[in-house]
Amino acid sequence: MNLKITLSVIAVTATLLGCTTIETSEDKPRGIAAFEKDPRLGSEVGKICFKRNIDGFRNATKDTVILDAGVRDEYIVEVHGSCFNLRNAQAIQLDSNLSCLSEFDNIVIYESAFGSRTSPNSVERCSIKSIYKWDEKAIPEDEEDLIDPSMQPIK
Repeated sequence: MNLKITLSVIAVTATLLGCTTIETSEDKPRGIAAFEKDPRLGSEVGKICFKRNIDGFRNATKDTVILDAGVRDEYIVEVHGSCFNLRNAQAIQLDSNLSCLSEFDNIVIYESAFGSRTSPNSVERCSIKSIYKWDEKAIPEDEEDLIDPSMQPIK
């Protein structure tokens, strides 16, 4: 008899726990949506011309990466789906047939700073979903704590 009561209590508890909502990382906005209220996010540009001017990248997540183009221009690029190695990228290559980088072109991710020479299995190709202007200087100092810490500039 006690076994039936114990099993009933376990079943009811499991049912109640199954009905509760737990916020996970899947519930948080991803990609560009995570920066919706971020003052650094500019307008969508659709493409970056003269891709040879892109000379650096930083603040990579599994969905986005910031590209530096020359001295003044910065862009945040969102990829389709998740690009699992993007967060750990040591080097990237921009794969486009034209002089402009645009939607559906690819970012090739290398986990080694020396490209694929060291480990060909550490290469991932990620398709570009969207490109936006980015202005790192657009954060008022009193609002820095409102921004995602992984995207904070290094001081």
